[in-house]
Amino acid sequence: MADALFDMEPVHRSPAAPKKKWGGHASTKARAIVRRMLPAACVRCGGIVTDEMEWHADHIQERNAAGPDSPSNFGPAHAHCNTSHGGRIGAAITNGTRVTPAITRERRPSWW
Repeated sequence: MADALFDMEPVHRSPAAPKKKWGGHASTKARAIVRRMLPAACVRCGGIVTDEMEWHADHIQERNAAGPDSPSNFGPAHAHCNTSHGGRIGAAITNGTRVTPAITRERRPSWW
């Protein structure tokens, strides 16, 4: 009777489509497209980005907001502007899902 538990058929799950990551060949192509635009304004702060600076090819409309990976959606961004912007998006998502726990403990003064 105890062996019946282990004789069950395995559960077959449908394979989920892997999430497409940004990087590798796609980012190399994006940098080549954006390099032709330089010098240009940073898509984050509006400052000038030149080829001599540290810069990233950034999406004008964010990928998490359904922004396409088309050449018209790429623009230059200072490396600092791009990396700090990503941290703010992640923090906003994390902080938006947090729920403050309700206080269940009764608060009364201790007299002893």
